[in-house]
Amino acid sequence: MSRWPVVVAFAALGVSTQVCWLAYAAITTATATHFGVSDAAVGWLANLFPLLFVLLSVPAGRLLDTRLRPALALAAVLLGLGALTRVAVDAYWAALLGQGLAALAQPLAANAITRVAAAYLEPRHRPLGIAVGAGATYVGMILAIGVGTAIPDDVPLVVAVGAGLTLVTVVAALFALRGRPPFEVAVRRPPPLTAVARQPGVALLATVVFAGMGVFVALATWLEPLLKPSGVAADASGLLMLTMLVAGIVGCAVIPPLAARKTAEPTALLVTGLVTALACLLPALAPGVATGFAAALPIGFLLLAALPVALAHVERTAGDSAGTVTALLWLTGNAGGVVVSLAAGALLGTPGLAFGLFALLALGAAGLAHSLRAVDRGKTLH
Repeated sequence: MSRWPVVVAFAALGVSTQVCWLAYAAITTATATHFGVSDAAVGWLANLFPLLFVLLSVPAGRLLDTRLRPALALAAVLLGLGALTRVAVDAYWAALLGQGLAALAQPLAANAITRVAAAYLEPRHRPLGIAVGAGATYVGMILAIGVGTAIPDDVPLVVAVGAGLTLVTVVAALFALRGRPPFEVAVRRPPPLTAVARQPGVALLATVVFAGMGVFVALATWLEPLLKPSGVAADASGLLMLTMLVAGIVGCAVIPPLAARKTAEPTALLVTGLVTALACLLPALAPGVATGFAAALPIGFLLLAALPVALAHVERTAGDSAGTVTALLWLTGNAGGVVVSLAAGALLGTPGLAFGLFALLALGAAGLAHSLRAVDRGKTLH
C-alpha cells in the first residue's frame, strides 16, 4: 500500500529548501542595510546553494541509493539546524552559516524525489509522487518570494517566518521516517559513476535537462531586464514570473503522470522543446506584456513539468542506479542554469538575441528528446 503521508512530508521539506534558498532574494537591499554588508555579500546567501549542489549532487545521490532513511534524516536535521542558526543570531555570519547548513541539505532533499516515490509508493502512483515532489520546489519559490514581498522591510521577521515553516516540515519529515518503506530495495554497491553515465540514454537525458533548466533559470534571472527595453514594468515582469510558476505547478500535476501512464516521457520532452522554442520566439519578435503572458503560460506549463517527466523516466528505467542518475540530472541542470544564465546576461543589450538563444536551446532539446525516444524503444537506461 502506498504511503502518501511520507511523500507529502518530504515534498514539504522540499518547499522549505526553496524557502531557505531564496529567503533573502526579495529583500536584498533591506538585508544589506540590516547587516551592514554589500548587495554582493547578500547574494552569497543564495549562491551557496547552486555551488554546493554541483559539488555534492553525485555523492548525495549515491548515499540515497545505499542509505535512504539515514540520508533523508540527515537532510532534515541539516535544514533544521540551518533554520535555527539564522533565527537565533541576528548577524550576517549566522545567516551565512545557516544558509550553508541548509545548502548541504538541498542535494539530499532534491535527489530523494525519485527514491522516496520508489520506496513508499506503488508503481502506479510513483509518477504522481515524483510530480508532487518536483512541483513542491516551485511552491517553495512562490512562498519565498511572496513572504519577502509582503514583509519588505523587516528582515528578522522574514527569517522567522521561513524558519518556522522549516522547523514544522523538519519535524514532520523525521516523524515520517519511523517505519521502514514498504518498497525499498537495498542497493549495497551502486555501479561506478562512469558506468552509470555510459548507460543508454543517460547522456541524452542529461543534456535535455541541461538545456531545459538552463532556459528556465535564465528566464527567472533576467526576465525583468530583458523586457524592460520594450516598456514592460518591473511589477508586470514579476507577475509574468508568478504566472509561469503557477502554470508550472499545474503542469507538474498533469503532464508527468499522463506521460508515464503511456510510457511516453521522451515524447513529452520532445513536445515541450518544440512548444517552448515557439513560445520564446514571441517576445523575441514582438516583446511586450501581451506576448509575455502568451509565452509564460505554455513555457510554465510544459517546461517546468519537464524535470519531473525526466525523473519519472529515470524511476521507470534506471533501476538500482536511479539515485545516481537523478543526481546527474540535477547536476547538469544546475550547470545549465549557470551557463545559460551567464550567456543571457551577456546579451541583455540585445533581448531579441537572448530570447532567440532560448528558442535555439529548446529546439536542440527537442531534437535530443527525439533521439531518446529511439533509445527508449530499444532499451532502457539500465
